[in-house]
Formats: sequence, structure tokens, C-alpha cells
Amino acid sequence: MRETIITADYLERIFREQYSRFYYYALSIVNDEDTVKDIIEDVFLGVWKNRHNIAPSKLTHYIMVSIHNKCFNSSSSNNIQTTDINDPAGLQIPYEDDKEWERKEQRIAEIEKILKEMNPRTRYVLEQFYYKHRSYKDIAAELDITTDGIKKQLVKGLTILRRHFNTNYHKSHYHLLLFFVF
Repeated sequence: MRETIITADYLERIFREQYSRFYYYALSIVNDEDTVKDIIEDVFLGVWKNRHNIAPSKLTHYIMVSIHNKCFNSSSSNNIQTTDINDPAGLQIPYEDDKEWERKEQRIAEIEKILKEMNPRTRYVLEQFYYKHRSYKDIAAELDITTDGIKKQLVKGLTILRRHFNTNYHKSHYHLLLFFVF
């Protein structure tokens, strides 16, 4: 049993602070606003049901993986299963085995380590753009540089990650990778 569990206040805070992140991520997969809202609701209900088995420090990652799985499950079947709030059996979240979960957590820890080693300005720009979802223009105004300067910092950060992981995936994969970290 875990020492700490997810409280209603903590879950509500995560919901309020990160709803737009969850929403736009799901929307990028499903492309239907009503379905996305249903998916996020189902995920949060599932989190509440399973709160005793989820470490608070891994909650955001757990939610993102759950949203990802539900989006692909709903898009492959072209419908979403509705869940009755009073039916606990309908609140199951797709489960990943422990090895897969551990592999993802190790990759995230590795990315976080790389981010900590980056130039502070590059790291700040990555965090502001990917985590805070701020525009190039807003970040540039704050740092008193051009939007091209912001683009260069983002490219610099992504290049460091690419080199580390020695991969040639399309750049959108790196956006997705960073999305899970932030």
C-alpha cells in the first residue's frame, strides 16, 4: 500500500491546471470535441477509482497514457463506450504491463536528466513552449529576443534530444515525447 494517495483536491487541481493539455492532446488524435470530453471524463473517473494504486508523482503520466490509449481505442472502433458513473465495472483503464510502464518511466527520467543538463535558456524555452503552451511571440517578448531566436532555441533543444536518442523520427514524434515529459 502506498503512503500517500490521490485526494479529491489534488485530482481536481491536476484537472484544472492541465485540462487544456489533456484536451488538445486527445483532440490531436480523435478530432472530435465531444468524444475528447468523454474520454477525459472517463479517464478521470478511472483515476479516481484506482487512486489507491497510482503514485501521485506519476499521476500526470498515467493520465496521458490513459488518454492516449482511450483515444486510439475509440478511433479504431469509431465510437466511444459511454460509462455510467454509478457502474464501477465500466471504469477500467487500459493496463500496461509493469515492464512497459518501467521502460516509459526510464525514458522520461532520461529526458528529464538531459533537460537539466541543457543551457538554462534552451530548457526554459522548451518548458514554456511545451509545458506552458506559450506562443513564440509571448516567450520572445518575455526574453526580449525575436521569435526566430525562440525557434532556434527549440531546434537546439530538440537536436540535443535527437542526438541522445540517436533517432531520425519525424519531428512530431519529439513533440509527442516532450508532451509526455512536461
